[in-house]
Amino acid sequence: MQERVRRAILTSKNVTILPHSNADPDALGSACVLAYLVNKINPVANVRIVVSDGIGGECKDLARLCIEMNIRIEAVKRFQQVETRIEDLCILVDVASTEHLRYAKQILKTCKTIAILDHHSIHNYETDLFTNSEVIYLVDPAASSTAEIVYRFINEFNVKVESDFLKILLAGIIWDTKRFQRISSNTFKYVNEMIERGVQYAETIKLVENVKPVYSRIARIKCLLRHRGFKATINNKEIYIAISEVGAYESDCASTLITIGYDIAFIINTDESLKILRIIYRARENLIEDVKLDVYENIIKKLTDLFGGGGGGHKGAGGAVLRTFNVETVIAEIIKILNRISGNNLVEFVENRVG
Repeated sequence: MQERVRRAILTSKNVTILPHSNADPDALGSACVLAYLVNKINPVANVRIVVSDGIGGECKDLARLCIEMNIRIEAVKRFQQVETRIEDLCILVDVASTEHLRYAKQILKTCKTIAILDHHSIHNYETDLFTNSEVIYLVDPAASSTAEIVYRFINEFNVKVESDFLKILLAGIIWDTKRFQRISSNTFKYVNEMIERGVQYAETIKLVENVKPVYSRIARIKCLLRHRGFKATINNKEIYIAISEVGAYESDCASTLITIGYDIAFIINTDESLKILRIIYRARENLIEDVKLDVYENIIKKLTDLFGGGGGGHKGAGGAVLRTFNVETVIAEIIKILNRISGNNLVEFVENRVG
């Protein structure tokens, strides 16, 4: 499989790398190092990274480092900003669903070859976008992160990589494993090799430790004020579920709700320009394994089947784009699904506000 990718790189003039929208350190870092790797293998290739909705605040320092290393990054926030050209090779990086490409999705129609590099266990790709393309799947759900897969490529292709690029990959691994809370059998082996190659762990941590902007704090406060909380009994165990809506920083909001005691958090965000909804979830993996609940298959996929769209993720985290703009209807459907899963043992918390 890697040899097919090498041949595609060697024979490509235009290469576009597509991480998921609002790229996080794993997606952007992997795309950045992959762009460098492509140019090491094929120095005449015209390589760019295109990311929709800009870059997450947690990627600010990492993106600056990539740009300093002459990596071309195009952030697009409207369809009109996407520069279309004939692509010899498109590489999807950390993309569980083509819906997560958003404005950049149209680029896929121009690609002769599409390589999908990902570590999510659940995927949802619009195969009609691949009709005129050769597709190469490089998916490894056992990997801790997409950065881990890219690092493996460096070793397999026997390419010498500057330590700054290894630092970028290590930042992606740290971010996606939540500081090694969720690892693969090779994670520590790869991290040790990177450190032996000169990467400073303390410096790498700084790439993903930006102080969150005040807007994130406001979003988390709104998330708490707006949320609805439920208790469900599933397989004789009580689990606590939150549903909320915010305009940005959905992941921060979900993590906050998990931190204060919920087992599963669903966060909804509306997109005015595309008239769609984005929904993400976070869950305590040990608990959902105990109750044998697959959040994506049992809940999220039912929403995409009903409203259209697509998504993907892991047991403890994931999301989808829904082709509807009605928040109330989506929340009502989530409650209906939870009621069904729990055998009508779903109870909403109702508390009086102070004062």
